[in-house]
Amino acid sequence: MVLAIDTATDAAAVALAVGGETRVRRLGWRASFTETAPAIEALLAEAGTGWGSLEAVGVPAGPGSFTGLRVGAAMALAVAEARGAALHAVPTLEAVAEAFAGPGDLAVCASLDARRGRRYAAKYERTEGGWRLVEGPVDVPPEAVEAMAGAWPVVGADRPPRSGEEAASVAEAVARLIRADPRRHRLESPERLRLVYARPGVDPPGGGRPR
Repeated sequence: MVLAIDTATDAAAVALAVGGETRVRRLGWRASFTETAPAIEALLAEAGTGWGSLEAVGVPAGPGSFTGLRVGAAMALAVAEARGAALHAVPTLEAVAEAFAGPGDLAVCASLDARRGRRYAAKYERTEGGWRLVEGPVDVPPEAVEAMAGAWPVVGADRPPRSGEEAASVAEAVARLIRADPRRHRLESPERLRLVYARPGVDPPGGGRPR
């Protein structure tokens, strides 16, 4: 069983992958611990399972909302340490690529609202081993995203779906990536979790480690 917690993007959610099914609970923007914890408990109840089945916890590791990244990471750390589960830190924009790229897209520019009239962006290529980072992540004006993308499609939660269907959430994509390759983003120890802010001039306390 894999639990993914995303409080770093506008489409905040928690996802629980059990067997061949993934359940998702949407959260409010700027979701806090008091909202996220009950959502996780509700997913466990819906799945008819308990904490004892938890094998892995995943979280977007940035870029994203400064506060949201830290809330999600702190919760993922707490759950992983309390339940003895593996902790996975997935780059947020890799999860965006996984969530919103169309099935035929071999390369995309994943983009995310960075607030203050700016956007986060990174270019990824699809490989047999998953998404490979080609460029980024960067924090740039919106027009720079299109220039960076070139001929590659720009994908994200606020872009038209590439598949013609409702796109997966970032949380669901994090769970999917962990199940596809349980070793790729797994941290050797929780102390190795570092968050990426990708914003010039930001010097995160603790070197990016949530407290």
